[in-house]
Amino acid sequence: MTLPNSPDLADTASSNQFQIESPFPISLRHTVFSHGWVYLEPWKWDESRQELSRPERLSSSGQVVIRVMQCGPRGFMVTVDGSELDQHEVDFVEGTVRRWLSVEWDPRPAIRVAGEIDPKIAAFIEAGGGRFLRCSTFYEDFVKTVCTVHATWASTRRMVSSLVSLLGAGTFPTPAQVLDHGEDRLRKELRLGFRSRVLAESTRRMLDEGTIDERGYLVGGTIAYEDLLSLRGVGGYTASHMMMLLGDFSRVPVDSEVTRFCKSRYGIEPKEVDPFFERWGQYRFLGYKLSRALSDHAE
Repeated sequence: MTLPNSPDLADTASSNQFQIESPFPISLRHTVFSHGWVYLEPWKWDESRQELSRPERLSSSGQVVIRVMQCGPRGFMVTVDGSELDQHEVDFVEGTVRRWLSVEWDPRPAIRVAGEIDPKIAAFIEAGGGRFLRCSTFYEDFVKTVCTVHATWASTRRMVSSLVSLLGAGTFPTPAQVLDHGEDRLRKELRLGFRSRVLAESTRRMLDEGTIDERGYLVGGTIAYEDLLSLRGVGGYTASHMMMLLGDFSRVPVDSEVTRFCKSRYGIEPKEVDPFFERWGQYRFLGYKLSRALSDHAE
């Protein structure tokens, strides 16, 4: 991939621009297409520019658009379209982008494990793969995961689009906005079905118990798998998927897609998936996902 030159990155004179450096190589493209999040609002991917972007609402500057482009194996140029930002807002945007790309993840233990099982996967991670695109907040990841449960991908995209356009006015809604809309309106106006009650009750409980703050950030930076399972309507798939997005790859979130693939490729049933990838230990999901990604690419 040809990396863009810095002078081409500025879009307007009012844009704020700064660079983020990672301690390890990260491929923006591999991260963006690591799973389906990039196809859900409010994400945008510009293939010609190799640019990831989305709108965010800042407390004092209103809505801005954050754009990210790769400028080296470990570097990213961040451009913010909108009002000039103060240092606090620059720090906020930088932290947001770092969360998107899991910049703080140390891949070295995973590389060591993969090196003993599948050197191609080890090389892929070492070159900047193995990270998974994350939303701006834990809460957004949670809501979008719930919207994938017992739903076609087209339905998931519709539900998320409704949340963004009708509740968030172009950005992803906060927990308060979801609660203010209410379970009945989530069901009738946004057509979220059974997920309306799941989101209403889970959102209220996570706020009341201090699991998330008013903007949807995970308080304390972590949550236990069992605590996720205790939320209304949250089963093994949702909890495992959320843990994966928090950097815990010890479980494979088994849904219909995983079931079909593992049955076709390995001849195993859903309950056999975790044991099948046992040798990957705490990196079971990487063993499943990256072996699939690399084999699909080879085909």
